[in-house]
Amino acid sequence: MYVYGYHFSWKSHALLMTGTLAGISAVGILFQLKAVYFTVIVAAVACVLPVLVLDMYRKMYEQKRFGDAAAYMEQMLYSFQKTGKVISALKETREIFDDGQMRKTLDEAVFHLEAGKTGHREGILKESLQIIEQSYGCTKIHMVHDLLENAEEYGGNVEDSILLVLEDIERWKQRGYHLHAEKKRSHTDNVISIVVATILCAVSLYVLDAMKQMFSVKDSSDIFQIRLIQASSVLFILFLLHVFVKSARNLTDDWLWDTAFHETDYILRSYERVTGYNAKMERKKSSLIAIPFFLMMGIAFFAGKHTACLLLLLLAVFLQSQHRTGYHLARRDVTEALYLALPQWLMGMALLLQNNNVQVSVTKSIADAPPVLHRELQQLLERLRQTPGKLQAYTGFCGSFDLPEVSSCMKMLHAVSENGTGNVRSQMGHLLERVARIQGMADDITNEKIAFRMKMLFSYPVVAATVKLLLDLTVGMVLMLQLLGSAGGV
Repeated sequence: MYVYGYHFSWKSHALLMTGTLAGISAVGILFQLKAVYFTVIVAAVACVLPVLVLDMYRKMYEQKRFGDAAAYMEQMLYSFQKTGKVISALKETREIFDDGQMRKTLDEAVFHLEAGKTGHREGILKESLQIIEQSYGCTKIHMVHDLLENAEEYGGNVEDSILLVLEDIERWKQRGYHLHAEKKRSHTDNVISIVVATILCAVSLYVLDAMKQMFSVKDSSDIFQIRLIQASSVLFILFLLHVFVKSARNLTDDWLWDTAFHETDYILRSYERVTGYNAKMERKKSSLIAIPFFLMMGIAFFAGKHTACLLLLLLAVFLQSQHRTGYHLARRDVTEALYLALPQWLMGMALLLQNNNVQVSVTKSIADAPPVLHRELQQLLERLRQTPGKLQAYTGFCGSFDLPEVSSCMKMLHAVSENGTGNVRSQMGHLLERVARIQGMADDITNEKIAFRMKMLFSYPVVAATVKLLLDLTVGMVLMLQLLGSAGGV
């Protein structure tokens, strides 16, 4: 917590521990847990509580980092507009921050820049700004720094570029706050689901226990004291605790980190699979894999093993078509990755086009482009060298995927190339409208993925409660039958 910049007093710690023990004791009493089972629950809570406390502060820490990063980028751009010098903009921006991570990082960057010593080819300015980039790991900060470096090195009018970046940062802020507001609402829904599941299972046990009053026998049996009921109650409570922790931890994600649902290596392999897909060859491979299962199916059929025959048939049919299933899954994942990567690249292109032609801008953009776009950008450059004036050289970009919005943007780049950089200002508005539309689609993909994860968590307590209720009802029915037998014997 001290690393995150917060202080957690012993008084707060004691109050939290007392409140938590009171809450878990209430749950234990509700399910009438024996001492040994209750001890297990208390031990689990004692282990989980420090994690939850730390996550609570980490959530505030990540939110503050996000706000500091946004304020830093906006103030740097405004300050650079006035002075035209990065060092002056850094010093002025530093003054808006109190003591904390951002202030300390800016002090370090200013000190490094004023020292004027560099051991690398990047230069002292780039090294100094990299101190901030490494501390925050945000692609937007990297984009702002590229703009400032180019402006200080080459000069020129950067008012339009700064305006573009400020608008992009504002949209980025709105998306960030909206996404985490949605996650917070989903977490509240998950907590409600946990509470309802707990109450429902506890009430059902009390109802089952009260049903013994219907029988005119003196029986001291108590459904709560049955070992199976006690054990299932403990497992049920532990599972709900796990769901709560998992839901709470979803709120602690790094706000500045670009959301990626698949590893880069997997996306690149999937890209190669889609672009190099040979349907005829893949069909032959699937047939060779499926043939042994068809043969075993025939043997099982003649042996009269009809169940095994059916299972082997289903497996063989699946293997026969697995290449198509794998291809469609890979294509879907790469398409989603492209939608997430393209807005970043197109915004970089919009900035580069302020002072470069299209071909030079594409060349410069490769270094900072997401890895999934590298192959496509290399192929685009090759087509531009061979047929620079043809529209097909541009519309072939990501041609293996169904991305109509990208095709529209590439047609705009072709128009910019044909008309020259002098008309960029009038055309950037149309290009950025398309970039915003693609960004909206990327946000929809991200939000749908996150919403699906949170909705799955919402269903976990429901599933657990269903299993618990089925078990309790089964035990209750057995107990009722025993009471009926006792009543008959009397």
